[in-house]
Amino acid sequence: MKKIIITGNLGRDPEMRSDQKGGQFATFALAVSIGTKQNPKTDWVDISCNGKLAEIICTYAKKGTKVLVSGFPSVNAYINKENVAVGVLRVYADDIEFLSSKPSSDNASTDDVHSLPPLGMSSANGILESDDIPF
Repeated sequence: MKKIIITGNLGRDPEMRSDQKGGQFATFALAVSIGTKQNPKTDWVDISCNGKLAEIICTYAKKGTKVLVSGFPSVNAYINKENVAVGVLRVYADDIEFLSSKPSSDNASTDDVHSLPPLGMSSANGILESDDIPF
């Protein structure tokens, strides 16, 4: 079984597309930060999803939205127009969780998006204490 779980920010707005049989699916690029503060790097991963998940991501996500994606990976290799071998990692998503809230207005920048606490990681007052952690 192949399974991948990654977290990143959408590099562009999701696009709804149709396959040859008329099925609908959404695609978007996910920017995944790697490296250190002194040497930051970004990996780009192509994400594809279909059905209700595609509708949700196209409705509620846009460039800059932080998400957690789980699915199965596929690596495609091809020769581009410049005759250079290129490899692309694509994840076929079976679950997407939003890690940031929707901006309050359409003209809000991605800096205005506030992170939500991870599921199961909040206490009554919204602050985790050391006694709240079970290990």
